[in-house]
Amino acid sequence: MTSTFISDKKVGGIIAILFGCLSLYEGIKLYPLNKNLLTGDHTFPGFIGLLLIIFGLAVFFDRKIETNQTNLPSGRTRINIILSISILFIYCLLIVLFGYVIATLIVSISLIKMIGNYRWLFSVLMGTTITAVLYYLFIVLLKIPFPSGYFAF
Repeated sequence: MTSTFISDKKVGGIIAILFGCLSLYEGIKLYPLNKNLLTGDHTFPGFIGLLLIIFGLAVFFDRKIETNQTNLPSGRTRINIILSISILFIYCLLIVLFGYVIATLIVSISLIKMIGNYRWLFSVLMGTTITAVLYYLFIVLLKIPFPSGYFAF
């Protein structure tokens, strides 16, 4: 027998409110270090805290009770989800071994081919374009050092 007061939505709302209060408290602690109200180290935790409290209250007081049964994906969709997650974990290893550029190229091509079900030529062109744009953005413009692996670029 389940209680109507303690539902999953109410518990989720309470947890969101508690995390929101914690984040808001961190923002208040960081407020003396700021230069302006909207700039400084306190802004992001304060903003996230306010959003968590607002949405936590909305979830807590939501009166709609849905009893829809959700079905887990099966067949090709389940395989795509498992392979996508596996490729992203493999990407963590590839980036150390082969470096950012080659690992990103391999992973982007494989994800575009697998998820989008596009032809190989389109997947290679899009993967190469994505890798080039990310390389230019992060490495050339922002000068962020990424692992170069065995093949340095």
